[in-house]
Amino acid sequence: LSDYAAHPEGALTWRYERERGGSGVLGDLASHGVDLARFLLGEIEALAADTAVFVPLRARPAGATEGHEHAAGGEPAPVENEDYVNCLLRFVSGARGVLEACRVSVGEQNSYGFEIHGTKGAVFWDFRRMGELGVSRGTSYQDQPVSTVYVGPGAGDYAAFQPGAANSMGYDDLKVIEAHTFLRSIADDRPYGATLVDAVRSATVLDAMARSAASGTWVTLES
Repeated sequence: LSDYAAHPEGALTWRYERERGGSGVLGDLASHGVDLARFLLGEIEALAADTAVFVPLRARPAGATEGHEHAAGGEPAPVENEDYVNCLLRFVSGARGVLEACRVSVGEQNSYGFEIHGTKGAVFWDFRRMGELGVSRGTSYQDQPVSTVYVGPGAGDYAAFQPGAANSMGYDDLKVIEAHTFLRSIADDRPYGATLVDAVRSATVLDAMARSAASGTWVTLES
């Protein structure tokens, strides 16, 4: 959830037009959610999605724009793609999921994370506190506490950036790791991490969401 498009005077840039931007929040924010859901829980076999446009008109800017600028007083034109998506997911494993993304959520800034509930525990993660993982595990079932586990040098590439647990990493550090993984894949001629297959599969799920929202029905994905 994010607020970058929440202001009603936000300029009608390429982001809101289908010919130039394609889908709206589906391609912009939900794409990351789909990729993360597949990484954590496996393939999605069926889904039912609903979309909405909450700011239907925006002003065309009079000149060049940068970022998410305002364009008060410009000629109003319709927003052609979705501000919001909510989707029910069925995974091949039997798990069920809910994926939600919105670009007009007042009070939310880059709120990105997940909750996974299993038969004996749960995990919780918030991108804005990326070095912390909420973990609940045990045999209590009810009133079971949640502990915060801090990232440390034994986790992934963390040790290349920080010497001890709970020292914070940043978004730019993740970009360095991403670039390193990409270059390593080229040098070793083998994939590390996400591949083009993952990208295509994510796009296929997003396309299914768009078709489901248009038809108002469940859509089954090919295996």
